[in-house]
Amino acid sequence: MNAFLYPLSYSLTKVQLPLIPVEVKDKYLSFILDTGSTCSLIDSNVVEYFKDIVEPVEDYYINGIEGTKHKVDMITLPFTFEGQTYKPKFCVKPLLNAFKGIEDESGIQVHGLLGTDFLLENKWIIDFKELKISNNNE
Repeated sequence: MNAFLYPLSYSLTKVQLPLIPVEVKDKYLSFILDTGSTCSLIDSNVVEYFKDIVEPVEDYYINGIEGTKHKVDMITLPFTFEGQTYKPKFCVKPLLNAFKGIEDESGIQVHGLLGTDFLLENKWIIDFKELKISNNNE
């Protein structure tokens, strides 16, 4: 796997969140890097838009912040980031309303979250001191 170093300073300045742009079939999507989420999430409208390349995995249960379990579909959707292709698993939820405030304030539409499952699997390092992410696994 190729090592990369990606600056987070722009998104942290613009929306106070660690956002990354990923490419799916010549379209760009924005994802929040979320160390508090054990499951990566993607908006159900995005899944519908890319239904020709989405692969269903299984049903999955997530615990909401209020402590209740929610059944969600799980899919894979391949994307490219910094020249590397990834095929993460995502829990599918309607998210656009949850991210509407970010879009209204910044003009940036957020399409999902990359949680600790993705970060651990791909050995990504979030460095808030240097405001960058990397996957230099040496």
